[in-house]
Amino acid sequence: MPKPQINKIPPFDACLGAVVSISYVGHLPHANRIIIYDAASMTVVYDETKDGLALEHTIPPDILTNGTKYAIQGQVFDSFHNAGPLSDKVYFYCLAAPSFYFKDISDGSTFHSASIYASLIYEQENGEAIDEFRFYLYDDLKNLLMESETFFTTENANYAYRGLTDDRFYYLRAAGSTVNGIPLDTGYLKIFINYENPKDYKLIDAQCNEENSVVTYQTNFVVINPSDTETAYEYKDGFINLIDQTLVYDKDFTVTGNFTLSIRGKDMCRNAVVLTCANNLTSLSLSSYIYDDGGMRYKLAVSNGLCNYILYSEALFPKKEDIITIHIRRIHEVYQMTCFVEKQLVGEVNSHDLSQ
Repeated sequence: MPKPQINKIPPFDACLGAVVSISYVGHLPHANRIIIYDAASMTVVYDETKDGLALEHTIPPDILTNGTKYAIQGQVFDSFHNAGPLSDKVYFYCLAAPSFYFKDISDGSTFHSASIYASLIYEQENGEAIDEFRFYLYDDLKNLLMESETFFTTENANYAYRGLTDDRFYYLRAAGSTVNGIPLDTGYLKIFINYENPKDYKLIDAQCNEENSVVTYQTNFVVINPSDTETAYEYKDGFINLIDQTLVYDKDFTVTGNFTLSIRGKDMCRNAVVLTCANNLTSLSLSSYIYDDGGMRYKLAVSNGLCNYILYSEALFPKKEDIITIHIRRIHEVYQMTCFVEKQLVGEVNSHDLSQ
């Protein structure tokens, strides 16, 4: 009789048991057998023979021990109970089922933000290391919208789901495997996105200045201020004092298509990086430079993946108390920049035409 073959056995939890199968090409077998050994001592720990044509065996729960490596062989018998040769040994592990789940995110959660910061927890009592995993985002029909890059450790298993649309359902999921092939899957967690909080939220308040037709918009942006006094920002008369400090907004911002960005500030006559923005496709950087003649120019650099798209402003000669306004506009990936000096108080804005 030909030699059978044990099919590959992925690691399984000994407390749950498993089903193993044999492949065999030849006359129909009338019985088959599996023998399981402790791989370290080659002591037989399980030996089962069963009649019939089905080449499968169920290893009962708690027969084997988690954290142990085993070897297994198979054998088939003909209708006269003549035994065929034993198969080659195949090795496998018994390992406790790992825990793999999102921290602080549960099925059915509602989030009041366009961004969700997800963290994964991985635990395995036998010290089984993780091999790789990814984060996934699906729509309400479980169509895949996005998948992350591959991660190889859960030490910093944090991921930001960004650009989520208001009033929509999504599914979050993470999946991967351990070094010995145990599949990992958080399952699909259904979430709902709802930005609006009627108690303290208003969409956009627009006011038009009848004298110059300039429309001023206000929305619910707030100043992100650290809690400790050493790095807290001074916020006075509509301006944030960022001298020798950096303000980072890395949450809840999604800008697509054409846009106009306006920046206003005092005491901005200096060599400095004013603003940097980036996403997965492009980046934008605004910086200022003081030249030998005392004039100051702004430089706008936009990366498009191949080189930088660079614009320079006209020279400005502001005083310390002057207000500098910078308008940046993007229309179909073409950028414009206009900069000018204001003498008015905050809120009194002159009209300037970006098309010039």
